Amino acid sequence: MDESSAAAPGVIVVAERPLHDLLDGSGVGWNIQDRQPSVAAMWDALSGGRLDQRSRVLVFSDSLMAGSPSDETELLQAARAVVAMAHAGAHVFVTVWRPDEETGFMGLIEDAALAQSVDPATLGYHLLPMGGSGAAVLDGMRAVLEPEIAFPEAYLGDVDIPLSREEAQPAAAAPSLVLPVAPAQSDTPDARVAPVEAPAIGLAKGAPGMPGRPSMPPVGGVAETVAAPRVSEYPASASLELLDRPKLPGQTTITVTSSKGGSGKSTASILLAGSIARASADSGKPLSVCLIDLDTRDGQVASLIGKFMPTALNIRVQPVWDEERIRRNLVHADGLGIDTLLAPIRPRTADTVGPDFYRTIVRSLQRMYDVVIMDTSVQYLEPLIAEVALGEADEILFVTTLASTAVQGMARALREITAPLDESGLGIPREKIGIIVNQSVANVGMERDQVLAAGLGVPVVGVIPLATKDVLTATNLNRMYALLDHPLLGPAYNELGRACLPGRELGPWASTDPSSTAMSTAMAGDGSPLATDPHADTDEAGRKRGLFRR
Repeated sequence: MDESSAAAPGVIVVAERPLHDLLDGSGVGWNIQDRQPSVAAMWDALSGGRLDQRSRVLVFSDSLMAGSPSDETELLQAARAVVAMAHAGAHVFVTVWRPDEETGFMGLIEDAALAQSVDPATLGYHLLPMGGSGAAVLDGMRAVLEPEIAFPEAYLGDVDIPLSREEAQPAAAAPSLVLPVAPAQSDTPDARVAPVEAPAIGLAKGAPGMPGRPSMPPVGGVAETVAAPRVSEYPASASLELLDRPKLPGQTTITVTSSKGGSGKSTASILLAGSIARASADSGKPLSVCLIDLDTRDGQVASLIGKFMPTALNIRVQPVWDEERIRRNLVHADGLGIDTLLAPIRPRTADTVGPDFYRTIVRSLQRMYDVVIMDTSVQYLEPLIAEVALGEADEILFVTTLASTAVQGMARALREITAPLDESGLGIPREKIGIIVNQSVANVGMERDQVLAAGLGVPVVGVIPLATKDVLTATNLNRMYALLDHPLLGPAYNELGRACLPGRELGPWASTDPSSTAMSTAMAGDGSPLATDPHADTDEAGRKRGLFRR
């Protein structure tokens, strides 16, 4: 490399070969680095010193892996890299080969910015439409980079023809038996780029790399036999090391759902999780509990605990979803003793964190936590709920209030949920479903027999008394943990936890407030019509058993 090339601003191209060759042969006063076949390869080359860390221009593509199974993963990594580099002060360009999907890719960039705690409005990156000639692409970059980079009056090479994503092949090219060699990858899951002096583009801020993957073996004159890669049911970012572990002994996964908004299922999910964590700790055998907010369009868990970041999207954009990265992006709910996986902040990201992602994360968390609880939306027929929340659960709690509309909606939902697949149902066994009557109060024109009839044989496993004022106060002050000491709600959720985990040692309810016991006794005389038979959850020998029929 001559001195003029070394002094010229570096340009990193993570895009198609024809574009790289256009930039390299154009006569512009820049130093085009070796083309990178993926974002992962770029991070690895930067950390290994094979790319100039002082490069100030980066070009990414919206179609580098188009048509391959890796397309979605590469787009997510490209979006994340655009944010990291633009936030560091580099000139970032994105080639647009798929204009119909431009808005979606820009949405990924915006979501990646939010996941990295960067204000999307502060990002400066530039789109390069690929429908025209090479000269048009160069002119688009000239408008941004000149006079910082010297552009010639006339470009070199044939720049007047339209660019193609495909590399031109020689007409008489002979067939080759040589296997392609995968780009070298870092052996370190979180490769970090060493600090560099200005005018570096800010890679010293720690742009994360991709996990190492073994290259293909050296190829001689004859193609060597390469073992077939493991076929996985999980997305490319899934950690097979984590998923290959067995579930924790006695692991239980519970889904809390409903057919009607306002039933209090998110409150029920949080208090059930907190009650299990507290009661197990009181027994001397604490259980680890994780609550997942699966209502990706209108999640309430973040508001209830008063913490909003990080969210599931922070895991989604990671190169690998291993235990360390998952734990790093969970939020601990102080006072409740549980960890939470929050839903994305913006509803438009619902399609980004879809069923395949959440199925992988749920199964990963089953190897990390004794109890996993999923709080869902009321859209029980959506794939995320039907296939993941209901399908992956050991137990399903269906929350209803005593309003006739809620009970009727529950009847319709349970009919569809439990109907066989050949009858257009979801085929969920009734044996793993239980009804929670929430906000229960006496003498409102809804009797126990009516609820049971609407439940189609599904038992009532929990009755939560009405305590509107106290719940609203705790919600508004982000003190949900205080409800575990409530003289009515605390015991009710303690009993519900025992019903859900009959094989676990859970201590009896005890409040830190000395007046709670007396108050509970005084208030219990309101005579809820749905109070369960005190002997209904014991066997013939008088031993405690769960309310779920296993």
